[in-house]
Amino acid sequence: MKRNLMNFAGALALSLSLAVTALAEAPKFNAYANGVAASAYDLVSYFPEGGSKPQKGLLAHTFEYQGHTYRFTSKANLEKFKANPEKYVPAYGGWCAWAIGALNKDVDVDPTSFLVRNGRLLLFYKDAEVDTRSMWLKDEAALAPKAETNWKQRK
Repeated sequence: MKRNLMNFAGALALSLSLAVTALAEAPKFNAYANGVAASAYDLVSYFPEGGSKPQKGLLAHTFEYQGHTYRFTSKANLEKFKANPEKYVPAYGGWCAWAIGALNKDVDVDPTSFLVRNGRLLLFYKDAEVDTRSMWLKDEAALAPKAETNWKQRK
């Protein structure tokens, strides 16, 4: 058991070290170099009114908001976003919620690993060995307030 825990801790450290942004001052929002945010996923598609299943957005339905480009699967989802963008923009700048709470680090995400909590979209890092969404769920009561505190201190 101890060996498995050590192997897991080592794999987690390696995976996260590869994913952590190397910049001294972290960018505020997780976006591609070309400004496309949310890995080009339709943010409305994460919510019940958008189907609750993340989907890649289309070039035909693009919108600029606060310096980032968002893509949507339909004109209807684009209009929902335009009407209330703050409802859909992911928490913690689109970085891994678990990493913000547990490590206070910017870690990239797997856009298909998510939760909607209290009306907010939380995204998580996931690879073959590490699933931070499941780690978040095991300790959400402690991690959620830490993530909020860590994120607010960055502003």
